Amino acid sequence: MSRVTVVLGLAVTAAMVGLTAFPPPILDRARDAVFDGYQRSAPRPYDPTAPVHIIDIDETALEVYGQWPWPRSYMAEMTDRLFDHGAAAIGFDVLFPEPDRTSPELIVESWARFSDGPVPGLADLGADVDFTPHDTRFAQAMEGRSVVLSVAGGLEGTMPEAVAGFAVTGATPTTLTTYPGAIGNLPELTAAASGIGTISLGRNADGITRTVPMVSDFGGVLIPSLSAELLRVAQGAGGHVLRTTQASGEVSGGTVAATAMQVGGLAFPLEADGRFRLYFAGYQPQRVTPVGDLLEADGIDPALQQRLAGRIILVGSSAQGLFDIRTTPLDGQIAGVTLHAEIIEQIVAGAFLSRPDWMRGLEILIVALAGIALTILNRLERPVLGLSAALSVSGGSVLGGILAFTQMGVLFNPLMAVLTSVLVYIPGTTLGYLAKERARRSIRERFARFLPPDLIAEIEKNPTAALTPEGAERDLTVMFVDMRGFSTVTEGMSPDRVVTLVNTFLSAVAETLVDHGATIDKFMGDAVMAFWNAPIERSDHAAAALGALHAVNDAAEQANFMLTSQGLPRVNLGVGLNTGPASVGLMGSRDRLSYTCIGDSVTLAARLEGLTRIYGTRNCVGPNAVAECPPHLQAVTLDLIAVKGFARAVEVATVLPRMTPGLEGFADALAKARATYIARDWTGAEAAFLNVAKIKVPTCNTGLLAQLYLDRIAAHKEDPPPEGWAGEYVALSKR
Repeated sequence: MSRVTVVLGLAVTAAMVGLTAFPPPILDRARDAVFDGYQRSAPRPYDPTAPVHIIDIDETALEVYGQWPWPRSYMAEMTDRLFDHGAAAIGFDVLFPEPDRTSPELIVESWARFSDGPVPGLADLGADVDFTPHDTRFAQAMEGRSVVLSVAGGLEGTMPEAVAGFAVTGATPTTLTTYPGAIGNLPELTAAASGIGTISLGRNADGITRTVPMVSDFGGVLIPSLSAELLRVAQGAGGHVLRTTQASGEVSGGTVAATAMQVGGLAFPLEADGRFRLYFAGYQPQRVTPVGDLLEADGIDPALQQRLAGRIILVGSSAQGLFDIRTTPLDGQIAGVTLHAEIIEQIVAGAFLSRPDWMRGLEILIVALAGIALTILNRLERPVLGLSAALSVSGGSVLGGILAFTQMGVLFNPLMAVLTSVLVYIPGTTLGYLAKERARRSIRERFARFLPPDLIAEIEKNPTAALTPEGAERDLTVMFVDMRGFSTVTEGMSPDRVVTLVNTFLSAVAETLVDHGATIDKFMGDAVMAFWNAPIERSDHAAAALGALHAVNDAAEQANFMLTSQGLPRVNLGVGLNTGPASVGLMGSRDRLSYTCIGDSVTLAARLEGLTRIYGTRNCVGPNAVAECPPHLQAVTLDLIAVKGFARAVEVATVLPRMTPGLEGFADALAKARATYIARDWTGAEAAFLNVAKIKVPTCNTGLLAQLYLDRIAAHKEDPPPEGWAGEYVALSKR
């Protein structure tokens, strides 16, 4: 499962890197929403002293002065009054593509077109009437003054001629906004204006304006935006400078891109396609004056002069019917002319937003590092640390994006880093959880009947460490419990009764062993193997196993009671117990593993169980386990024997509760008899062992034990042991 976690984590990381480098439209929308959130949380502070003001042709003005378009004589009067109040420059965010139909000569012409009688000429209207065409009147008002007219991109129409040229540092970028045609103004008006600028602002796919083109390509002619041209005219500058990535011989990605623009003494950054990213302050009432206040003023209005003097004036409309309403991240409905004002305010204040070319590379790097780091933590099965890392990456990215915006005006998109953290951490953690849950189920299924619940819970916490799949060297106390005389007892019994006998007896024994902290290794026909100190380590494993000996005897007696009540025969048992180093862990074939232990100490425990038959005892215990015998138990040394397969002889003892009747006399008598035996006093040893045979001890056949030694004494009389003999006996069979 860990391999799947790594593959999944790296695959998700690779996918997120690809999406960061080449985002689909939906991710572009999400990125824009994040940037909008930045602006809503920290809009650009509005400066009331900013050198720009709006004259708004609002709904009230249309009701008072008539529907749009107004007579050009109104526009001329508006122009005169604005300059009388001290305007530095005027920009009209409206187009004048057709002659003014309210002009006197056009009115006379319209009268004559469908009249049956005589039509008066202009001279007949009276000498006190100004018969100057309204367009001419408007042109005269603009002549020699700082007035900028607008042009809009279109599918057809005469291409405009730039009033001020562009100096491009390098090749002209091919990514600029281009138009195949244009909607301009009457030639007479264009000739009178000091500048011309585009008012085509463009929109994002979601209808929200976030960037505007500051320079557009009209059939090979570069035309600045209305705001840029107004700044040029207001400063009296001769032209514009467009800086590109070729300015210092550098080409970005093989494509020439715009980087910045300069107008007189003002410079501002551009995105690669020549667009300017707006940093909105939002609608500000003090920025706007209704046009009615200007047209109804009687002479010079001091309050109006204070608002207009020395400022760039933008003339536009907020009336819904004129269809110049925009949506911005801060305002749902706002007059398009406001955007031109926002641009001028930003450029003059030097408050810019930028998204450097290297920013996407930084975002890709963060996504890659976050994905790899979280994959590694998932692989190491560190969910808490992984959660901390995911929260750190997500929180750090969001906080970094906010700080970059508020402190430096740089746009960083934290969205992909957050998505990467979520999409790598959650599936990886889920897989890890499922793997652990499957391992827990496997552990419970494997050990539920062989271990106490508290040990199973300990294994579940860290199964790899506990189950040691690669094996571990550890001191173990191993016990073999065998049903004595099984073949004889079950001879002639039906299979179902044999199964009942075995299951009843071994179930009672196994449950007792588990209750005393043992791990059941396996059932071997009529025997069970168990061990202590694995999978969970415990320092008192030998004492715990010794303490289980008497409990196993009691369990066997209870099982025998149940067997005899069902008409089944009694069963005796033999127990071999030994402590020593062994290899423990999951062992077996690739497809079938078992948790078990192997080693000489395990083999010796099995041999000790076999010796119980010849010594006539319920248990035989090795010397390392005897060394840990608790105070309430007593070990009685039976022999010094080299069991089959072992060259070195070891002391074998039987362990009984100190309260066992006759135990003290049996231990003393056996110790004296063995001492006489080792001293080669054969006659004295015979007498001593005959005395041992007379002592009665539960769970120990003293007569069988004494006869074993008497037989050896008889053999030694015929063939004395060699020099250096210490009483050891070499077994020629496993039993």
